[in-house]
Amino acid sequence: MQLGLTKRTGDAIRILMHLATLPPGERRTSTQLAVAANVSAGNAPTLIAALSRAGILECARGPGGGCALGRDPSEITIAQAITAIEGSLEPVRCAIDERRCTDRDFPCGLHQTWSATVRDLRSNLAKLSLTEALERDEHNRTQATGPGRQPRR
Repeated sequence: MQLGLTKRTGDAIRILMHLATLPPGERRTSTQLAVAANVSAGNAPTLIAALSRAGILECARGPGGGCALGRDPSEITIAQAITAIEGSLEPVRCAIDERRCTDRDFPCGLHQTWSATVRDLRSNLAKLSLTEALERDEHNRTQATGPGRQPRR
């Protein structure tokens, strides 16, 4: 079993991280964001729309338009970004059979542990802001680039 971010969520987080590096209120078009975040130009508008509906981005059309963060990056969490794209961190179906645990007469044998794990994950991601994620990234990059070393991307 492999747990990880979906490609869509990873793309959305990269868009947000890029916007978080810009001066407050500075806007970028969907095309500019796609290039800067290495996101497919076809997927960027869908992700941007979802992030905008969630109030994470403020977008405007026309000349001088584009997208900017809807609030300070220290107030936007990774959990909010994931929820905007995925809707939930809850599993779609039970691990033991094809039904959701909530559709069963009793919880499956994994339900309590899985639910606790998802709660912990959600809690940790809710504590991680874009600002902190950028700071951690910079710290990790600095640690990785000792004398003669280049970080892998």
